[in-house]
Amino acid sequence: MISLIIHHHGSVKTIECQEGDSLLNVLRQNGFEVYSPCGGNGTCGKCNVLVKNEGLVPSCLYPIKDSIEVILPDRREAKVLIEQHQHTVLLPLMPGNCADLSGYPHGVAIDIGTTTVVLYLVNLITGVISETRAILNPQTKYGADVITRIQFTTSQPDGLEILQNELITALNRELSSLINFAGITENEIVKIVFAGNTTMLHLLLGVNPKSLALAPFKAQFLDEQIMLGENIGLKSLPQAEVKVLPSVSAFVGSDIVAGLASIAPSDKYKNYLFMDIGTNGELALITGQKILCCSTAAGPAFEGARISCGMGAVEGAIAAFGNNGYTVIGDEKPSGICGSGLIDIMAWLLEKDKISIEGQLQEDYVVVHENGTSSGKAISLNQNDIREVQLAKSAIASGVIILLKQAGMTFEQLDALFLAGGFGNYINTESAVRIGLLPSEMKNKIIPLGNTSGTGAILALKSIEFDEVIQNLLSKTQHIELAEDEDFAVEFAMNMFF
Repeated sequence: MISLIIHHHGSVKTIECQEGDSLLNVLRQNGFEVYSPCGGNGTCGKCNVLVKNEGLVPSCLYPIKDSIEVILPDRREAKVLIEQHQHTVLLPLMPGNCADLSGYPHGVAIDIGTTTVVLYLVNLITGVISETRAILNPQTKYGADVITRIQFTTSQPDGLEILQNELITALNRELSSLINFAGITENEIVKIVFAGNTTMLHLLLGVNPKSLALAPFKAQFLDEQIMLGENIGLKSLPQAEVKVLPSVSAFVGSDIVAGLASIAPSDKYKNYLFMDIGTNGELALITGQKILCCSTAAGPAFEGARISCGMGAVEGAIAAFGNNGYTVIGDEKPSGICGSGLIDIMAWLLEKDKISIEGQLQEDYVVVHENGTSSGKAISLNQNDIREVQLAKSAIASGVIILLKQAGMTFEQLDALFLAGGFGNYINTESAVRIGLLPSEMKNKIIPLGNTSGTGAILALKSIEFDEVIQNLLSKTQHIELAEDEDFAVEFAMNMFF
């Protein structure tokens, strides 16, 4: 018999099973609810659980071979998975002619974020999502945000080559791992689809991104890019189809296009806001006739950067905080604070009057004393951390107001606020409303959808019909340059207050 340690809703339970049993079946048989809308057939990718030292795994496809420690999604994460599934457009499995390049074709959908990179391995015969991997973007060592990375390419003679090689090397390492996991060869990888912000896509393809950081902020390319795997040195069939999904502007990339296109049309949600809050705040206002979108320079605070004890949403990060204490990703001693935990702590401090309406912090707030952390150093927030949050939340809140003004609409006319990005997996929307990151007028209409960019990339991988969905969306999309709106500066100043 094999022993499993299960972490679920703050409790720990040990169970036993036979070698070779499916992890999903074992969890179900022992009374644990794991969301799996496809019934455990591997096609939906929603039954992922965290296995310590291995990362996220699809529990329905995971055969138990050794004793493992499993962390199940909390209630908030489970709700995100349910909402994401319910609001994702359904398309037939039609990967295209590339599927004929192998007798056992597979594809990989890749979401390249400024801070994290997520890969999804898909069997193109069955549509099964065989494996999911998430890693930190290796380029972060050269800058936390897109502007600092662009500056690196201009200040270093070989800066662009360094950043491209960092990314390609990391991708190939993960592709090798996925290939080994699935028991296939490189030649079975016949299609790879990328979604990401415009800067990340330029760096991926080795295209000079300098023009993205200089007025009038023009991209070297926005259209869909199609090439062969051998063109950029990816571990795949040399003739594999590599597709980079189209973007809208210099700072509204294919991650937003893929995410918006992944949302199923609905009579219930005709007018809605779409918000992807990460290193950049990318926003869209969708109406029946048109789509207005913009990007705000939110800074990387919500990704954990430029916060004194900040870190990404990985194991060891405080992801939630309240009167009853804190929750750590991976259920271990905390190492720092990720974006969702930061928002919770900010909201709590405001409620306890430890932060003034102007953002003044009475004194540094110690979240965890040194004897309770993994590093032996206290985890705290200081005044500079508060200012970083103020700048980030004000940029996003102001962008929303400008989009509504440009459309001649009010919050009352909106049916929903779809919250996208991996950030949406953990964020406490009540806390986000309390600090002014999300509009209070929408507090009962917020629907977190998690990583919609990844969802869109998977749809593009599995069905060529998604190309038509994207083109229809782009034909209705208009980019709004916030800096050119006369009211933006005033709104930004006003939204600095809590």
